[in-house]
Amino acid sequence: MFGIIGLVISVYQFVLFIRFIMPLIDKVDTNSVHPAIKSTIAVRKSMNAALIPITEPVLAPIRDKVTFNNIDFSPLVVSLVLNIIARALNI
Repeated sequence: MFGIIGLVISVYQFVLFIRFIMPLIDKVDTNSVHPAIKSTIAVRKSMNAALIPITEPVLAPIRDKVTFNNIDFSPLVVSLVLNIIARALNI
């Protein structure tokens, strides 16, 4: 049973990491990047649209407390809490 819980925690932590990175990538000025990178904008937007419903219910309650300089650290905080839970369960 802990194997399944550990897998779910690991996958969710990966999704949270992607969710943390996406806004940082979106802040890059698209006028000064290679055209191949510009073509990934639609993919990034669709990925972000898919990840928001999965992560937003968990991230929204703590977002106001852990946003500094317009950088949202809530995915990292939730990932840290999940890591602590996994270690407590010896997963």
